[in-house]
Amino acid sequence: MGVLLCVATSLFAQYGQIIEQVAGQDPLSVGASIRLLGVAAGSIPPEMGMADARASLLRLGVRVPSGSNDSPISYGEFAFLLVQLYDQPRSLSSRIMPGPRTAFYDLKEKGLIPAAARPGFTISGPDALLLQRRFLEARKAEK
Repeated sequence: MGVLLCVATSLFAQYGQIIEQVAGQDPLSVGASIRLLGVAAGSIPPEMGMADARASLLRLGVRVPSGSNDSPISYGEFAFLLVQLYDQPRSLSSRIMPGPRTAFYDLKEKGLIPAAARPGFTISGPDALLLQRRFLEARKAEK
């Protein structure tokens, strides 16, 4: 029991560090987004570095945003990464043409994304954390 508690505490601390890193970014980077969402969805371990995290998600068939890990991520790219990692049911348009734009509008239609936001706008770390929280709350309410 003590070992399990120690492991759980360590994982929580590592994820807390990822959240702190994300909260301090404006705009949020692609690499930080991959780690935040990949760890939260259980697709990658929290100790995995950004380069390995990207490669791991690609091997799982996730379409990760192009560009370097330091590049800013857009609302649309973040939304698409989010719905892919959580295997979110999608609208007809996003099943026909999956991508950042359709993922963005699916989440915006659900009221999860601010009205003024656009798919190509960069997203800040705090806004990304808020979107992730809203997404997970909505998902929990749907079950």
